[in-house]
Amino acid sequence: MTGNWWRYTVLHQMSRSPASAAVVFTVAADGTQIITFPKLNWAWFTITLAAVLSIGIALIVLIDRAQFDDPVAPAPNPPASCQLFCPEPT
Repeated sequence: MTGNWWRYTVLHQMSRSPASAAVVFTVAADGTQIITFPKLNWAWFTITLAAVLSIGIALIVLIDRAQFDDPVAPAPNPPASCQLFCPEPT
């Protein structure tokens, strides 16, 4: 059964007409269930994949070259006296 399903669904879609856009579910006279899908348009797939990869690479380059250097805050001045924090003499 698995071999028939694979043959009728996945491999059959390559020979379909591009004009048929809907998934078709049919049951043959002998009870065999046939599911057919529209033919995959590889040009759109390739264009979409290239666009997604290009946008991803562009974002990586932009983030890599961004200057995130915040100004360094000056160090706080030490207190004039150590009251409350002075070590006790031993």
